[in-house]
Amino acid sequence: MSAAMAAIVDQATLWHVRQADMSADEWEQFVVWLEADAEHARAYDAIALQDSLIAEARFPDTPATPVAANDDERVLRRRWPLAGTAGAAIAAALALWLAPGVLFKPSPQAGMSEVIATRDGERRDIRMADGTQIAMNGGTVLRFDPADPRTIAMDRGEVALHVVHDSAHPFTLHAGDQVIRDMGTTFDVTREGGDLAVAVGEGSVMFEPDGAAVTLRAGEALTRDGATGRIARSTIAADSVGGWRQGVLSFDAASVAEVAASLRRLHGFRLRVASGLSTRPFTGIIHLTGEADRDIPHLADLIGATWRRDGADWVLAER
Repeated sequence: MSAAMAAIVDQATLWHVRQADMSADEWEQFVVWLEADAEHARAYDAIALQDSLIAEARFPDTPATPVAANDDERVLRRRWPLAGTAGAAIAAALALWLAPGVLFKPSPQAGMSEVIATRDGERRDIRMADGTQIAMNGGTVLRFDPADPRTIAMDRGEVALHVVHDSAHPFTLHAGDQVIRDMGTTFDVTREGGDLAVAVGEGSVMFEPDGAAVTLRAGEALTRDGATGRIARSTIAADSVGGWRQGVLSFDAASVAEVAASLRRLHGFRLRVASGLSTRPFTGIIHLTGEADRDIPHLADLIGATWRRDGADWVLAER
């Protein structure tokens, strides 16, 4: 591996381990980096592909660390893909993937060097070469290969898709390790960190066609918890799918933190939720105007919370 390629791999690794905690500005920097060189996207895809080896690697048992009786805060542990035993395996596999002349099965997302991104509060409508229409909500990052308009990768955000059906070449969306395959459909996909939600307005899709093979039809939805891998199905009003395009958000037992994230994506509101309120479930429909000074007090009334301004931010807290 050349020194230049080694530097690209190092940068791709840094982007990968930071991704779950990146700010909006850092996401923009990441997109610029991906677009700068096709090798950047290739290296990043290889890192993401091999990261799954960490979960399978065996590590020696270590003594439990004593915890103070009053230390009950949740501790978030970051995984470092290129460290230790698992890192050696990943590095070796990555070297094979990048080495010229070595045969290695590439990631389905390899080659998706074209990036389309929106900032929080920004929307964009795109039309693929096959006629498929994609409405991008704010805070969304999509990647695709111009030579293959039937496959896209979604790094984060929310999209509503109206897919031109082609049974010979089904439309496929990759969201991390998860795969959603069109079977003639209008559907909505949301990805926030490792969590994924799919809702179908027309036709049907198949979730994980080579794994769980869950078929969702119009009026059905699915969520996958990124932390536990738990999949839950539910029924919805089919005409509510993609309602964010008209400023209408529908929730079924969603946490207030998820509701706040939806407002951030759609309108770019700088909204914080106090820890005691963030996990409270909310079910209902919210009609938004796009004006924070109207929408956030309205949301606070709906969820039974208080609101206040903190500089440019809005803060929701328990009553």
